[in-house]
Amino acid sequence: MPLLVYIVFFVYIFAVNFYGVLLLRFQKKARDADDPEKISDARLYLAAIMGGAAGIYIFMFVFKYRLKSFFPMVIMPVLTAINIYLIVLALRTGFGLAAV
Repeated sequence: MPLLVYIVFFVYIFAVNFYGVLLLRFQKKARDADDPEKISDARLYLAAIMGGAAGIYIFMFVFKYRLKSFFPMVIMPVLTAINIYLIVLALRTGFGLAAV
C-alpha cells in the first residue's frame, strides 16, 4: 500500500477529531451565553461516528462540559471503541474489504 494512503488516513482521523473538539467548544460557549444559534447534538454525534469520538470524549473532561449527561457519557466511549476497532482493522487489512 502506498505511503500516501496511510498519510491521508491519519490526516483524516486528526481532522475529524479536531472538528469534533471545535464543535464541543463552540457548543459549550453557545450554551453558556444562552445563544439561540447553538450547535445541535446531532452534529456532535455525527463527528463522533465519523471517527472523532476519542477527541470529543477526552475534551468533554478538559472543558468540563456535559459530564452529568448520561447519553454522551455512555455513547462516546462505545463509539471510541468502535472507531479504534475499525482503524485497527483497516490498517491490518491494508484498507481492503476483506477482514483477516
